[in-house]
Amino acid sequence: MTLPLPNLDTRTWQDLVDEGRALVPRYAPNWTDQNVHDPGITLMELFAWLAEMDIYRLNQVPVRHQLKFLELIGYVPRPPQTAHTMLTFSPIGGGTFTVPGGAEFETSGFAPFQTLRDLAVYVTSLKAIVVDDGSGVLCDVTADWLAGIPVAGLGTGLVDGAALYLGFDPLPAPAMLSLGFRVSSCRNGECERRAILCEAALERAHCRDTLLGNPCPGAAPAPPASPSPSVLLHHSARIAWEAFTGVWTPLVPLSDDTRALTLDGIVELPVPLGVATSVIGGVVKPYFYLRCRLVLGTYDRRPLLLDVAPNTVYARQAVPCATTFQIPAGVVASGVAPAPGGNARFDAQIDFAGNFQSLAFQPPGTMGHPDIPLLAYQPATATTQGTITLSLERAGYSNGSPNQRMFLPGSPVEQRTLALYTHAAGVWQEWERREDLDASTRSSFHFVLDATTGEVRFGDGEHGVVPPLGSSVLAVYRQTLAEQGNVLAGTITRVRTSPWNTVLLSATLQTTLAQITTNRAAASGGAAQEDVDGAAGRAVEVLHAHERLVDLADLYQATTLDQVDPAAVRALKAPTRAVNLLDIERLALATPGSCVARAQAWGCLDAAYPCLRTPGVVTVVIVPEADSPKPMPSPGLIALVQRYLDLRRIVCTRIVVAAPQYVTVTVTAQVALVRGASAQVVSGLVVRALNQFLDPRTGGPAGFGWPFGRDVYRTEILRVIQDVPGVDHVNSLTLASDQGTTTCGNISVCATWLVTPGAHQIETV
Repeated sequence: MTLPLPNLDTRTWQDLVDEGRALVPRYAPNWTDQNVHDPGITLMELFAWLAEMDIYRLNQVPVRHQLKFLELIGYVPRPPQTAHTMLTFSPIGGGTFTVPGGAEFETSGFAPFQTLRDLAVYVTSLKAIVVDDGSGVLCDVTADWLAGIPVAGLGTGLVDGAALYLGFDPLPAPAMLSLGFRVSSCRNGECERRAILCEAALERAHCRDTLLGNPCPGAAPAPPASPSPSVLLHHSARIAWEAFTGVWTPLVPLSDDTRALTLDGIVELPVPLGVATSVIGGVVKPYFYLRCRLVLGTYDRRPLLLDVAPNTVYARQAVPCATTFQIPAGVVASGVAPAPGGNARFDAQIDFAGNFQSLAFQPPGTMGHPDIPLLAYQPATATTQGTITLSLERAGYSNGSPNQRMFLPGSPVEQRTLALYTHAAGVWQEWERREDLDASTRSSFHFVLDATTGEVRFGDGEHGVVPPLGSSVLAVYRQTLAEQGNVLAGTITRVRTSPWNTVLLSATLQTTLAQITTNRAAASGGAAQEDVDGAAGRAVEVLHAHERLVDLADLYQATTLDQVDPAAVRALKAPTRAVNLLDIERLALATPGSCVARAQAWGCLDAAYPCLRTPGVVTVVIVPEADSPKPMPSPGLIALVQRYLDLRRIVCTRIVVAAPQYVTVTVTAQVALVRGASAQVVSGLVVRALNQFLDPRTGGPAGFGWPFGRDVYRTEILRVIQDVPGVDHVNSLTLASDQGTTTCGNISVCATWLVTPGAHQIETV
């Protein structure tokens, strides 16, 4: 049975001959005899046969060559990805205790997770959530939060002074309280956080003035100094945390991964002495309150809270490997062994069965020896055997032959954590992982890893060094379950039995944690190793992003993505370079850390000089997802999109990002009702229909938002009113704008302007 191969060219011999004959009238109009006896037809058939052979060879591209071609254009198949989540501890009694970083927990299906930092756990629980939308009126939203309904934590997110009150009972002090937040946003996951951090690093690398200590040209004003380098700043909004101690006392977060409550993450707050109870809003019972206030700027979209939980820590679905080696009786170790949990540097002779036939501990800092975590050690005596547990796996024993293949016991492997060594005769040699050994030389200590199966492959002596005969192949890494680590919420409930937990957790603490541990949200981010087709598809998505955007615009017969189905636009990858206006619009929508609802670009137009033609200038007008009749981007959002586009524009092009201008359209109409219709109901329906049609975000003829620069036509307004149930006909209609015009005809709108509904006057007769 032959292997299935892609057919890169579907033309057969007959297709090639027919194609050649079809070209004869164009290139040789005097050639009229095209029968098979003609020598020219014979030569044509011969060349078609040769071309068919070339096509056949072209189709015989093996997977190894496909991988090399993908590597040349920068697309290597991704290794298995690790799932992440947040663990919450809910003690019901007792005192404060600490869960050390590295502690391991698991589900009933034995999916292990490891905490990423130390966490002080306090006996406290969140009892009440109160919201102030900036008007000073406090609203108790505790019932909505308990029912799982998203809570507008800071109102619309557009008014300074909006606040979120969190009531606890009790609230220990002094304490370092770790609050886990889950939010509902356009992009709120770990992928978005990584994209924001990567973009910030890219800006620093491309801006020479930043490296010299000067701000980038055209950048937004520098934000206030961050209280901690671990605080991820929002591009516009600034929040402040306070605790009630009789007065509101400012708190400086030790860390804030939520980016002003726009990303899922953890806020670590130092709770001071003297916290006091108070009654806030409609909550009758007094609680200890922490407050989060919007003190500066605005949000692109109001932050909606899904969940808030104290005593929360990050966890990943990847655990370090560990192996217990036997030490036969009579093998007495030399040197001083470190305490369990410390790093050991040692020399050992390991036999084929994996037993230590000799063991010599080296002093800390000994050159040429890696640090291997030692988890447990029982020395051997003259009559009893001993054991040693190391965070280490033994892949095998080298037989000195070329192209050796070994398997790591724990797989899939978290590839970035793998460190591979060979050890023999007191010599440790670290090896370097490569995608292949094609460029390796006789002196290259390289190996190839299949992260899914754990297979390790070495060279043949010409391409990569062969491991020395008799050397042990040892590896330090973390093991993951890849896509199987995406477990459901509430399933991580018990402490894992492992050598690491034996070192980190006491028996009493393990019993306590088994009763109070859970993950309030599902784990996400785990993915299997990408195959060749997946990597090729990803390359096609990015490299052909420009063509796909053009095809999508042609499908909708549109010259801008702004009037194309937003779901279809966002389903396509953004290009890496802004070549035309469609690329610029898609890149503006994809700016990391922003919630841009609409974006449209115009060539040869400068927003500062709308009446002049400005070659080489592209103006991009953006609309945020703010809940407002006139959504306006903040200066921080404009600067963020500006910097993102500047790094991707083509040479000799200047991009200007601007806010839209709005024309308020007010409709005054007299409507005749059908018999039996309610005047009040029909009037309300007419106003709602007009508001929906003129809405800058969801209105317009296609429902994708009112098109930029589109006039408001009297006939369309008549149709909107006429389609309302209960309307018989329209007696009179006038349109008015805030530009000072009242007309019985249409209202003209400039190219970069939008319309927004005003206070309509509807009279019913």
